[in-house]
Amino acid sequence: MKAKFFKALKIIIPIGIGVYLSWYFLSGLSEEEIQQTKDAFFEANYFWVVMSLVIALLSHFSRAYRWRFLLEALGYKTKLSHSFHAVMSGYVINFTVPRSGEIARAGLMSSAEDIPFEKSFGTIVAERVVDVLMLGIIVLISGYLQTNTEEFKAITASEEKEGGSILIYVLIAAAVIGIATAIAYFKVPKFRTFVVEKLLGFWEGLKSIWKMKKKWWFVFHTFVIWICYVGMFWVSGQIFEETSHMPIGCMFGAFVVGAAAIALLPGGMGAYPAWVTAVLALYGINFAAFGIFVWVAQTALLVVFGLISLFLIQRSIKTPK
Repeated sequence: MKAKFFKALKIIIPIGIGVYLSWYFLSGLSEEEIQQTKDAFFEANYFWVVMSLVIALLSHFSRAYRWRFLLEALGYKTKLSHSFHAVMSGYVINFTVPRSGEIARAGLMSSAEDIPFEKSFGTIVAERVVDVLMLGIIVLISGYLQTNTEEFKAITASEEKEGGSILIYVLIAAAVIGIATAIAYFKVPKFRTFVVEKLLGFWEGLKSIWKMKKKWWFVFHTFVIWICYVGMFWVSGQIFEETSHMPIGCMFGAFVVGAAAIALLPGGMGAYPAWVTAVLALYGINFAAFGIFVWVAQTALLVVFGLISLFLIQRSIKTPK
């Protein structure tokens, strides 16, 4: 009973937070911003919308192709169609039960290709290790670009701008979290053991990737995936005149907070448009419609292709004797 209760909480809490953030963000919009958002769907340059969606699909294909290298290293040659459908199915399932997409993806691939679930899921964990490393690199690039732009210096120098206080709060929160983590690491043995195990798992994941025969192709597709992610966001900025000239520091900053929102909540529900809008506002771009439009477009892509993929891969799964 207790296990079921905590399992339910893991589902209800993230979705509840997403719903609350959506309500909070939308209720805070002025009538002008609400009308601006409605008009955005008619005034958007749909050439750039299509281009952003094509780049997004390319990243998903590249991820599916990269996954096959890990499975091949374990002795399983898989179909690209199965890996792509499993990846897309995982995305759409993540919208229902948070963080369940990886488990579903491994299960679908195991059924379609007759691969033990543990091995299939293990390759996904190894992928996540590399993706965390890549996201860390993007965060470092974003931090460097922002702290070396005139816009950022003007924000931090001005006490009148709301952005300055936001940045101070962020820095204070980061410092508090860092200090609390350090104290817990040295004072709580279980937490220290947990951290050590995670770091060892991270290192083992990196070593297993480096030992594979086609590691350079794996590295190539890793860069393709993340270049597509960043490129997709830049292309999305061209959809509207208001965001077409956003500074590169702003673009990277908005991308990072958007990625964090997607990682923390189901599909970034509520948080994605709110956080992206906040970063744009720091740079003087008051256009709430951008974050909402991009989130809706990318979510629609994942839902449509995810449901199609879920249907197709289930049809290809052989009925066990």
